Amino acid sequence: MAQFDIDSHLSNGKRLEWLALPDAGERAEDVTSKVKQAAIDKFGGIVFFNRWEHVVASNGYVTVRMYA
Repeated sequence: MAQFDIDSHLSNGKRLEWLALPDAGERAEDVTSKVKQAAIDKFGGIVFFNRWEHVVASNGYVTVRMYA
């Protein structure tokens, strides 16, 4: 399971970003799903309908973004 802290996010007023470290062999889509589920648990089900995306860095970290 990817390592991330749902309480530790960056925000610019338009989006929230989480930095996650996936386990070996874990796909970026799986990491996005796990962050998304944690955000739903924290903020409520309404965030499910927000726009989500991820960016994979060359070092393997995944940045997951949720647009408000």
